[in-house]
Amino acid sequence: MSRFLRRIVLTIVWLALVAVIAIGGAGLVTTMSNQPGTPARAELTADGDKAAQAGLEAAAVDLVDLTADVDRLGELGRGALTALVDSDFATLSTSIADGQSLARSIEDRSAVIRQGLMELPGTGLYEPINWSPETRRRRDLALVAINATSGLEGAWVRLAAGSTTANTLGVLLTDHDKIAGQAAAQGRSAKYAAALKTLAQAQAKLAQAKTLRDALRDALANTIVDVTTLTQWIDRNDEYDKALAHLYKATIAAKGRITSDLKQAAIEERQAHDLLPSNTSGLVIILAEIGRGGLNQAVIGIEQTRAKLQAAVDELTAAPAASVPAASVPAAFASPSAAP
Repeated sequence: MSRFLRRIVLTIVWLALVAVIAIGGAGLVTTMSNQPGTPARAELTADGDKAAQAGLEAAAVDLVDLTADVDRLGELGRGALTALVDSDFATLSTSIADGQSLARSIEDRSAVIRQGLMELPGTGLYEPINWSPETRRRRDLALVAINATSGLEGAWVRLAAGSTTANTLGVLLTDHDKIAGQAAAQGRSAKYAAALKTLAQAQAKLAQAKTLRDALRDALANTIVDVTTLTQWIDRNDEYDKALAHLYKATIAAKGRITSDLKQAAIEERQAHDLLPSNTSGLVIILAEIGRGGLNQAVIGIEQTRAKLQAAVDELTAAPAASVPAASVPAAFASPSAAP
């Protein structure tokens, strides 16, 4: 065979090999693009989709009920805010207690719904093969919605309880001022021993207020509420109580004499007195703002959760999106109504 003919034969063989490889590659691409779990082969996930459908529909119904409860929780939060503004503490306490029970119920039911979604038939490593993209999307959508309720009870307890704590603080500090005033009156009547006993009662009220202040600060640590002004108020009253007690003790010890300790105690008492607020109106405003701030945060969080749930419910209760256009379904798997 001449060199020319050999080159022609080799060229033909080479072109044939290239053609075979190209055809094989095209077949591989076609095969890979028609795997289970893709729109092109919707019939391969039909059984898995059907098995998961009942659980998804049940979750959608449960989410509708859950959304209604979250909406009710928001109403309780707004009612508590109104009661706080109106100083209706009985209604405030009732709203907070009802809200806590409802928030706990929401979280408990959310856990049950979440567990059901995680145990849908076909769940696991082979979901892309068992389910169509639409089924996976609906399951993921329901999980995102249900996860939005996580921490709802804790948020309600922390923030709504902050308003109750603020009210209790108001009572303690008001009582402190009354008792401290009685001690001062006894001191002006030269009843120093009795004044010290009365002042000790006032200091006990202040100690309780400090404990509640710390609890309130911790509960509202991640909110916009600030207890700095409240702390200053408590500290100034504490400093005055100590200065007044020192003055009474120095007076008793002096036994009618003007001692250096008595002079120093009198100076400290006057300095501490000058730093006291002139009245308690500012305290009322401070505590009201703290209480409202906590409840506002709770109501905002509840509304955000409700919006996420409602959006999920709207999508889950809508007609499922078609996984594949009817024209692309092979004739052997097309429904009678889709046949020409």
